[in-house]
Amino acid sequence: MKRIIAVLAMMLLILPVKAQTNKESYEEYRNRMRASMRQFNDSVKMSYEQFRQKANEEYAKFMRERWEEYQSMKGDPTPEIPEPPKPYEREQNLVVPKLPIKFDQVISVPIPETKPTIPERPAPVIPATPSVPVYTFKCYGTDCTVHMDKSLKFTLKDVKEQTVAEVWEQLTSEKSDVLLEDCLSLREELALGDWAYFCMLRDLSESLLGKETNESVLLETYLMAQSGYKLRIGRKDNDLILMLPFDNTVYERVSISLDGEKFYVIDNGQTGSYYVFNRSFMENDRILSLRMKQTPKFAFKSGGTKTFKSKRYPDMTVSMEMNKNLMDFYDGYPKTLWTNYSWAGLSDEVKGKLYPMLRKSIEGKSQIEAANRLINFVQTAFEYKTDGQQFGYERSFFADETFFYPFSDCEDRSILFSILVRDLLHIDVALLHYPDHLATAVHYTENLEGTFFTMDGKTFYVSDPTYIGANVGECMPRYTKTTPKVYLL
Repeated sequence: MKRIIAVLAMMLLILPVKAQTNKESYEEYRNRMRASMRQFNDSVKMSYEQFRQKANEEYAKFMRERWEEYQSMKGDPTPEIPEPPKPYEREQNLVVPKLPIKFDQVISVPIPETKPTIPERPAPVIPATPSVPVYTFKCYGTDCTVHMDKSLKFTLKDVKEQTVAEVWEQLTSEKSDVLLEDCLSLREELALGDWAYFCMLRDLSESLLGKETNESVLLETYLMAQSGYKLRIGRKDNDLILMLPFDNTVYERVSISLDGEKFYVIDNGQTGSYYVFNRSFMENDRILSLRMKQTPKFAFKSGGTKTFKSKRYPDMTVSMEMNKNLMDFYDGYPKTLWTNYSWAGLSDEVKGKLYPMLRKSIEGKSQIEAANRLINFVQTAFEYKTDGQQFGYERSFFADETFFYPFSDCEDRSILFSILVRDLLHIDVALLHYPDHLATAVHYTENLEGTFFTMDGKTFYVSDPTYIGANVGECMPRYTKTTPKVYLL
């Protein structure tokens, strides 16, 4: 019945068109419809421009009022994982018991969107006209081109409320709309997640107005606000400061609590008092997400070639050249939860070299045999050092970084193994956080003897990428009676 109604409705829509085409040529009809569509688009554009114009006027009006003073908070310390100086090696002829374990807490981590989300905006794309000059800048070694009017370049005489508000009003123009649309198009073209998009706006602003200047901070704040992101602007002494909330915990970064929400200070690590313009630009502005499902498509710059080989399975050997531009981006990423590093996955460049070799090695093997091959590759193809030994501080790797840096530790290997299991075996995996260790647990669908826990009817077996020589299902003896937190991916 619904299908019949839909067909009748479509026929009713078509009939007037046919009747009209009997009276005029197809070309006349098409031109008339195009004119009608242009008129509609113009009305939508006008409505949205008026809405944004009003929002910017109100924002600048309140910006002139005295900014409130707030005290900042020190950043949360990065969780440390004190480990032995080298991985634990499996003993020969060890008998693996089928041993259930208890878990302390289950943290379910939702799957991030498969594509970066462009903030919704009702305005149609504004075509850049030839009258607007082209401006080129670099974002992590990648050439980015936008249409930039010279009038958008400005100088702040001071950082007082009145001065900042006046420049905000100057930025509100159709010329900045053309720039904004170009930025959003680059975001999609380069597959930039929220943090990468902010980095691009920062690079653009600093290229135009100077590195870490008040002018560049104000322009990046303006573009972020127009792009639909929640933020606050403030000042400390004579410096303008951008503050952003994140959807996940961030470590080692100073923050300010505003109306019960934590805003992190960007590009300034000082504690103390800040004067903040505590007002949203628009309702329903979005919080910047640190969950990244797609690797940014930065230009390739060689970071050197290295070879990786499994000790147990010599056919699992691969040489790879890493993208230094991507490594630089990851190096500046806010320190966050391990799950975010896992969900980011591997870059297309790495998968293009690594996955054909791994797929060939596990082809025709049972699920357990394939998993044992994958885990031995992660256990033995990389040199081990703790973060403290390698860097002097705690940090986690995105999976590409494990191939780039000379050493890796337990969380880096667990993040990499979790990605390989998801991508190549297509089965559920979790991260296990012990008080001084990070491992994985995998829901194998084949029978297996080993250390396990059951959740929601699924049995997950401990699979430790740092327990050298161990097969899946084998837990380091020191952890068989230790209660971990479970991060379901």
